[in-house]
Amino acid sequence: MEMTLDKGKLPQATNLQVLVADDTASNRSMLDVFLRKLGFTAIMAADGKEAVARFQSDRPDLVLMDVMMPVMDGFEATRSIRRLQEGNWVPVVMLSALADDSDIAAGLDAGADDYLVKPISFAVFAAKMRSVSRQLMMQRAVVESLEQIRAISDAVIDGLITINEHGIMHSCNRAACAQFGYGPAELIGKNVSMLMPEPHHSAHDGYIRRYLETGSGGGVGKIRQVTGRRKNGALFPLELGITDIDLPDRHLFVGVVRDVTERERQARERAETRARLERLYAEQEREQELARTIMERQIHGDWLKDPRVQYSVSATTRFSGDLIMLARSPGGRTFAMLADATGHGLAAAISVLPVLSLFYTEVAREVSLSYLVSAINAQLRGGLPVGRFVGAAIFCLSADAREVELWVGGVPEVLLLDRGGGIARRFASDHVPLGITDNDEDTGRTERFAVEPGQQILAYSDGLIEAHRSDGEEFGQECLEQTLAVSAPERRVEAVRQALETHLEGEAHHDDVSMLLLTCVPGSKASEPALEA
Repeated sequence: MEMTLDKGKLPQATNLQVLVADDTASNRSMLDVFLRKLGFTAIMAADGKEAVARFQSDRPDLVLMDVMMPVMDGFEATRSIRRLQEGNWVPVVMLSALADDSDIAAGLDAGADDYLVKPISFAVFAAKMRSVSRQLMMQRAVVESLEQIRAISDAVIDGLITINEHGIMHSCNRAACAQFGYGPAELIGKNVSMLMPEPHHSAHDGYIRRYLETGSGGGVGKIRQVTGRRKNGALFPLELGITDIDLPDRHLFVGVVRDVTERERQARERAETRARLERLYAEQEREQELARTIMERQIHGDWLKDPRVQYSVSATTRFSGDLIMLARSPGGRTFAMLADATGHGLAAAISVLPVLSLFYTEVAREVSLSYLVSAINAQLRGGLPVGRFVGAAIFCLSADAREVELWVGGVPEVLLLDRGGGIARRFASDHVPLGITDNDEDTGRTERFAVEPGQQILAYSDGLIEAHRSDGEEFGQECLEQTLAVSAPERRVEAVRQALETHLEGEAHHDDVSMLLLTCVPGSKASEPALEA
């Protein structure tokens, strides 16, 4: 072998191992020197069989293969090495004195990447090694990039499947395999229609042809929900998005698939829950409407049409825990009651429900106010759970409208108004609310006071003076009394109600609001309804 030494070294060739197979020791020694000068590490083999064995054990980066060797020639050794590559390209360069075209063709057909004829100058050898090294580095860079892409693809949560224009799958990531229940080897090279149920299984190739012919259809560029078929035949909902990559010589379609079985299950559960809640809400609405109707029927509304009475009840919900009652006894006395149960809504309304029939029944029996209070307290004490009670203002106007008997417990002070709306007297709450304690000597204690014709008695719940805007400013006692002082006697309750709305500036009140005002004049027999016991 004739070689002349060159000072140049190969770029990017350091740390590469080169397997040298040559039966001549001097050639092996010379190649070892030249390779070390070029930055390579040499691995020596004296024949083709040893070369194959060293290839298996040392896994070199390049191979320099002599053709004419004992035991196994270079052609057979090259073919064996190609079978052992396992997908990793290892350049094989044959070095031989055989220079015929048939010899060169035989070497290339055996799997060699290049063929150098002996004797070889070092300049040609060095150039050839640079060229082969560049090719090897480029190939390894491509492989590394593909491995990175494959790793990224496998890390993606959604399934990724690529197919060609014939529907044949080129790649599939780990998520796609898991969704359909196949291994990669079972999918790659197969038609993607195997992942679809009929009629799409048979029609899918036609979808692709129409898209390639017309440029539309096939679901390309859209995300839609379709049905997939797993390896075990089970069908499942999946979300599919298809992108067309138009390469210079072919089309490559990338499908992104997402198993939406769990999302569909959750959607069904939400729909079922929503329907169940709607049914429950409708049933609750019907029940509450029935309860409201029953309660309204128990209130003797005709009594509240008495021209001497002004009242207002505003509930925060459909039901009010505040209740206004009015009735006239057979002897002509007028009984009025404002009740305010703890809380609001249906629970509060139920708390005052037992008071209704008892109030009208006892008034019809011409009982005293003291007895009425004790009867109501006993009823609530025995019927309400712990923590539930009813604040109340109960008063009785004599038949000649000259005297009032009053009981106040658990509600704001009752006001006696003069004709001009000023405060003639205040009557603070001096009893605990009804339903808290058992009856004793103090339970039915009342206060009597004389009144002048035209004076008015006002009772109201704490929801009135405690009503506040979002900034925390309450309607308050002062605003109430100012409104009473400037309003006409016959519309004082309405004036207070409007003043409250103005103060709240359109905001909702947070508690039931009720007012009851009775003008101290004798009642008219003509307007008196029949009172049933």
